[in-house]
Amino acid sequence: MLDRSLKLILGFIMMVSLSTAMAVEEKLQVMVKKADLAKQETQSSDPAARKEPFSFLLNGMRQAVTGELVKNELDPDIFWKKIEEKNFSDADEINFFRPYFNRFNIVMDKAPTPAPAPAEAPKPTDPADPGILQTPAPKPVVAAQDQYQRATFSYEFDAVKIKSLFVETMTNLPDVTIKTFYIIPDISITDEMTWMDVGVTKKENFSGVIIDSWKKWAETQFKNFTNVVVLEKDFAEKPAGMNAESVTLKWTSTIKKSEVFQDRKSARYEVGAQYVLVNTKTNQSLLAFDFPLQKREVGISVPKDLSSTMASLIYNLLNSQTVKLTSALELNRASSTLSIVDIKVTGKHGLYDITQINSFLAERFKEYALASEMKSYSVDSSMISIKSTMNQEALYAALGKDGGKFPLNEQKILLFSPESKTFAIIPKEANN
Repeated sequence: MLDRSLKLILGFIMMVSLSTAMAVEEKLQVMVKKADLAKQETQSSDPAARKEPFSFLLNGMRQAVTGELVKNELDPDIFWKKIEEKNFSDADEINFFRPYFNRFNIVMDKAPTPAPAPAEAPKPTDPADPGILQTPAPKPVVAAQDQYQRATFSYEFDAVKIKSLFVETMTNLPDVTIKTFYIIPDISITDEMTWMDVGVTKKENFSGVIIDSWKKWAETQFKNFTNVVVLEKDFAEKPAGMNAESVTLKWTSTIKKSEVFQDRKSARYEVGAQYVLVNTKTNQSLLAFDFPLQKREVGISVPKDLSSTMASLIYNLLNSQTVKLTSALELNRASSTLSIVDIKVTGKHGLYDITQINSFLAERFKEYALASEMKSYSVDSSMISIKSTMNQEALYAALGKDGGKFPLNEQKILLFSPESKTFAIIPKEANN
């Protein structure tokens, strides 16, 4: 009897030990399984190959973008490689793509809940002694299923924005949403010259030094710009999301070798130069300057000294404009924060009436830095453009306050209609 009790106790201990071992083994196998999955995600070449449930939305976005790339006959591999260089988190990548969709919707389909497997009773191992029990053999570890098996993603792209994204990404353009000082330099020589006439063997050895110095100069002088970028040419199309405060400085200069003095081993050079500074988004001119013709006699016996002298001359021309540029950039910053709203003016009126409207509105709403100017004119229908710190809806609300009636002069009233968003000039007697 004692032997039988001892055998039962030993059998129970063995069963507990095996159960503990199985639990440890299962945990280890699950850890290995998770590690394998993580490795698979990292090494996957498919940009939509994400395993986490959170990524169903991102996968839908990525597949939609890939389809649009193929539709536009663009290389998805190049595009996704450039996106991966940004090192987005899943959340950041979703926020990055979100503005390029007019709408999107995702419907999650839940996986069926599997029925629990029936427990297997312990079986005797020793026919001679049914008191010794065998623990069931361990079963292969099955990875737990995700809560969701699949999702349906519907969407509509903003055609203009998504095309701009492709252009920006595929052409290595910088992030246009950043406040940027762009420089488009055109430094040339006259047709009868070669670059040896300014002491170098090729253009890049001359203009490259000037452009690099200008880039450093802009970074130092205009620190409120996040980025300074040199472009070979202007944007063919303004990318969506262009920062409203970004500016482009377009520089043009030409060097002419006008006369050579053999006796003193020198030559006279003439440099014509001009630039224009514009708001990159609106192309509105902020500042322009045409330099007086620069004339210099420079020694030509030492090419390095010749190129250095001529490069310094061109560099310093733009450097001399720092104060003017700073003032123009400040005005651009202030005006970039203003909203612009065009409003139609109806009713028979003259040019003087439009002038009165502009003056009246500027005085009435001066706390909003309002400025109004005529955009087009006809006797019965004109258009004025209003700039202010108010957004469009706030401006309409302010104009419509107290019935939208404003005394224009002794004979006429200015009436704003909140419904049609227009002004009407009417005689005072017609309002009585």
